[in-house]
Amino acid sequence: MQMQLKVLKLDLFYNSASTGIFWHELRYLSPFAGEAADHFCRRLLSYVLLYELHPTLALQPIKGPDLYLQDDNHHYQLWCQVDPPSDKQLQKACHQSDQVVLMLQAKAERRFSSNHRRLPNVQVCTLSDETIDQCQMMLKAGMQWNVWREEQQLQVTDGELMLELTLPLLPMALH
Repeated sequence: MQMQLKVLKLDLFYNSASTGIFWHELRYLSPFAGEAADHFCRRLLSYVLLYELHPTLALQPIKGPDLYLQDDNHHYQLWCQVDPPSDKQLQKACHQSDQVVLMLQAKAERRFSSNHRRLPNVQVCTLSDETIDQCQMMLKAGMQWNVWREEQQLQVTDGELMLELTLPLLPMALH
């Protein structure tokens, strides 16, 4: 299903007692032209999962990361994609980035894992179809999300629905 909304306002409250982080951010987000709702949800959930690292969301669909962190020399510290990359894309991501995180749907994760050997700087995380469907129900022109982190778990709520997500285990150098 294609995104019907052109701009979404996200009022995000992020709380983590263990790290002492209590942030509030108001952000306007635009889906890519012709972007499917499930793809947008995977990008949005990836942003929330990596929020403490302050990732940058790609502004247009390119053959690069959907979210990323770069140092002052424009070297990728983190490269995150929500679709399985081609072999050429994966090789590029591995060479240009310290850490590659793939946030894939369960069926895509199984296909990807069976076709690729384990690479040392690639981590594959799974977003269930149920989580993506629930996230789609949370999409509104004006959204207020409250995020609570406990250890490696995130709880995301809009006041009606709640998602529970597991944080990716990233190298300490990125924190």
